[in-house]
Amino acid sequence: MVRALVIGFVVAAVVGFAVSMLNQATPGTEPMNPVFWGCLAGAFAAFILGNLAGNRRIANASSVDRDAALNRTAPPGKALLYVYRTGFVARLAGLNIAIDGRPVAQLKAPRFTLITVPARPIMLTATFGGLAGPQTKKGELTVDASAGGIYVVKITIAMGLAQGKVKMELEANGQTARATLATYAMTPADAAEI
Repeated sequence: MVRALVIGFVVAAVVGFAVSMLNQATPGTEPMNPVFWGCLAGAFAAFILGNLAGNRRIANASSVDRDAALNRTAPPGKALLYVYRTGFVARLAGLNIAIDGRPVAQLKAPRFTLITVPARPIMLTATFGGLAGPQTKKGELTVDASAGGIYVVKITIAMGLAQGKVKMELEANGQTARATLATYAMTPADAAEI
């Protein structure tokens, strides 16, 4: 967050200076207020970077690993849980995914991850970090995993008037839904198995 504020201050100073120079270069026109435009640009930059402050640096899985993940079968007594994120809203902000309160991955859009889970009901939660966290209601979904099952959860972000919301939806047919993930990049899970 400190970095976002510092960069916002620098942007404010640069834009204010640029507007001041523009005013001098165009005599005879009504001058723009450099303080107003500088503060506006700085606040906007700080806001955007504050929303991204919760992001982690995560490399995508290779296409070989992605293809292998999309063709896996569940180990005995376990189930496969694919979680994917789609949509344009807040696509660059990392969404923290947790299972039963344990962090397992961070997703940007459009990406997916795979976690091997025990055959029992699990609580899947998704929430933003950084400044985006308090602006968005977290998503929660219980998945009743059975041995050998393939479960696919779609995550979208809904904009609200005062606060956004993380929406989570369990796809009706996991096998069919998994096939649609072939066009998505894969983010490796922090813990491939729970």
